[in-house]
Amino acid sequence: MNDGGPAFPSSYDRFGVDAPYKGIRGGMSLRDWFAGMAMQGILAGPIAAGNICGGERWGAAWIALMAYEIADAMLAERAKHE
Repeated sequence: MNDGGPAFPSSYDRFGVDAPYKGIRGGMSLRDWFAGMAMQGILAGPIAAGNICGGERWGAAWIALMAYEIADAMLAERAKHE
């Protein structure tokens, strides 16, 4: 699965010297970052206010699933333009 690579990569030099301690620190994946941003948008809408749609309350699992579906769509669209 394409996770987009690191969201906020940074280089580091652990002891102020070159190899073998120099490298890239990745942190969270871009997919996780996109999902987190999507989740904020979802939670800022009427779902967070406890609205009911189709007779069922949207739960945390559904919100997380939707956030990652949005993230995957963003990564797929991004890949088209690379």
